[in-house]
Parts: sequence; structure tokens; C-alpha cells
Amino acid sequence: MTQQGAPRDAPVPLEHGAQNAARGPVTGDPAACAPSGRDSAAWGPSDGDSAAQGDPAAQDGAAIDVTAPRARTYRVGGYTVVELHGEIDIAGVGSVGPALDAATAGDEPAVIVDLRPAAFFDCSGLGMLCRAHRRVGERAGRMRLVCDNALILRTLRAGRMLDVLHPVATLDEALRTEE
Repeated sequence: MTQQGAPRDAPVPLEHGAQNAARGPVTGDPAACAPSGRDSAAWGPSDGDSAAQGDPAAQDGAAIDVTAPRARTYRVGGYTVVELHGEIDIAGVGSVGPALDAATAGDEPAVIVDLRPAAFFDCSGLGMLCRAHRRVGERAGRMRLVCDNALILRTLRAGRMLDVLHPVATLDEALRTEE
């Protein structure tokens, strides 16, 4: 495979994520294939931040990969807030979806989904939000969406979800908003 306009024997440069995928696990450990080399199924009970769970680098104060998908869940007032961090795409939905499913379970869930920390959000994330919205509606709950990113708002608009999810720019706004 060659890059267009390059000599035939020139290799195609790989994107950052593709370079890591091409390397594969060095140890042969299947857990090394999980995002950031962590196996989320092996983590025990958590404080809600999937980046710090079982990750020695995060516990030592080392930098966390901002593109790695993760969810941080906490309570504010009567709401469960689910912050979605990193790249929320087809590969990332599997990492953050369970946190959103947990927040939308039970009777009359009150959930705020905060997309401000998300670095990227595509139609896979949109499908995840639709699922969460449907689950909350089926359980007579409330769901708010916090988003101030123009590109993510454009994705919501293209999916015709702006009028359904009614995003607001801040967490305070979401806490004040009552339908």
C-alpha cells in the first residue's frame, strides 16, 4: 500500500491510533488489547472514574490519555451526572456505555450527561444517547444533556436530536432546567 502521489515503495504513514493498533500487545496478554492496556472487566468496585480504576499510571498522577474513552459518574443534587471523556466513537461506546446504562437503570432515573470533556463524538455516541433517552423515558425519569462543543452540537443537529435532548451549555443550567 502506498500513499497517493508518493513513490511506489513509500509506506503509507499510519495515524497515531493505527500505529498503536499495528503494534499489538507486546506481552501477549489479551488485556493489553483493551483501551490504554486495561481490562475493565477486571476492575473491582469504583469511585465512578473509569480512568483511575486499576490504572497504576493514573494513580501515580501520570498523564491520562485524553482521547481514551472513559466515563466519570457522580451525584449532584438529585441527579446522577455521567461525564463522557475522550473519543466517543464506535470503539469508545463499549467503554462508556455501561456507565450510562447503570445511570439510566432503576425507577425514575434523573441523569445529566455531560459531553463537555468529550474530544470527539460521532453517530455511535448519538445512538448511545438515544438509547439512554429511551431508557429514561420508559422509566418515567429525567435526562439532561450538557454540551458546548459546536462540532458535537452539529452531530446532534444532523441526527435530529437537538429538539429531543435540548442541550444546555453548563451543568448549572442543566440542574436549573425543569420540563
